[in-house]
Amino acid sequence: MQRKINIRKTISTALVVSGVQIAAIAATLVYRYFEMSSGSGNSVNMLLLFIVLTVLLNCFFMLKYANLILLSDRNFDMLSETNRQLEKLNFTLRSQRHDFMNHLQVVYSLIEMGEFGDAKDYIDSVYSDIQKVNRVMKTSNPAINALLQAKTITSEKLDIETDISITTQLADMEIPSWEFCRILGNLIDNAVYALQEIRSERKLHIELSENMKMYGFRVSNNGPAIPQEVIERIFDSGFTTKGENGAGMGLAITKEILQQYGGSISVSSNEKLTEFSGWIPKRV
Repeated sequence: MQRKINIRKTISTALVVSGVQIAAIAATLVYRYFEMSSGSGNSVNMLLLFIVLTVLLNCFFMLKYANLILLSDRNFDMLSETNRQLEKLNFTLRSQRHDFMNHLQVVYSLIEMGEFGDAKDYIDSVYSDIQKVNRVMKTSNPAINALLQAKTITSEKLDIETDISITTQLADMEIPSWEFCRILGNLIDNAVYALQEIRSERKLHIELSENMKMYGFRVSNNGPAIPQEVIERIFDSGFTTKGENGAGMGLAITKEILQQYGGSISVSSNEKLTEFSGWIPKRV
């Protein structure tokens, strides 16, 4: 948190300095204009012109590097979040491995005592926990597996039935894994947000697939329908339907990343289903 505050302070300071420099240039030019109009100055001072050009150049590079700092900070946040999710998934897998022998001993003891019903119930509960992890461990990308695991846990805590269908390992993707995590994360978060508006059965479906040329993704939910006038603007930067809870940047960033790597995204919505789907070309 302290890192983010320091970066913002640095950028704010840089912008203030640039503003002061631009104001100084404007004041100088106005002064020279009136000086020449009054006849007291016959020619433009070359030193003054050099200073003006130098300051303008300095402002340009300062603003350029401020933008690069913001971009790097955003990427750092995403990588940090991916690492946290990987750590959680790794901890879960290690815990399951550590507890495996204990589970076997409990089941063996229950069977030995003839408590077959209790043994079955115990196996069912353990198997259910294992399946929750196994269903997201189907890609060859640990970061994406970790993201799906984290989002699944979050959804289930909100009483959202989450169905994941993976028929691809996402090997050799053109897009970096942490960028693809950003795309999936935005779409899943939006779906979860929409589902919290309904009280009936909540369903979230996440699908990853591929064909000969592309990787496909699909995130759908049975939340409220998105009006047509909203769909037409939904990928615009700054547009949000979340009021104060949204910045209107998630879907705009998602589309920008996909276009950067030759991919695409679309949305369809009706009273029964809202679906975001897209494609990313395979690496040639």
